[in-house]
Amino acid sequence: MNKKVIASAALASAALAGCAPPATVGFNGNSVTVRTSTPQPQDRQAAAVEAQRICGKVGKRAEYASTTYIRDLNYENLFLCI
Repeated sequence: MNKKVIASAALASAALAGCAPPATVGFNGNSVTVRTSTPQPQDRQAAAVEAQRICGKVGKRAEYASTTYIRDLNYENLFLCI
């Protein structure tokens, strides 16, 4: 019984880790970098929404530039603020 509980907890933790919301990790007024846990289209779209929010604070709009794999299931999505 304990093994099933431990396995279920581990599975739930892994599932939640893959659903982490996008996080802004860099902004300089001209570009914004948003970290996601996967390169999937839905994560890139969520990153784009966050980038639009950040670029909008300086009266600009976000335009996707690139995605880079960093490590440990971390992807950084670069958006230009134009």
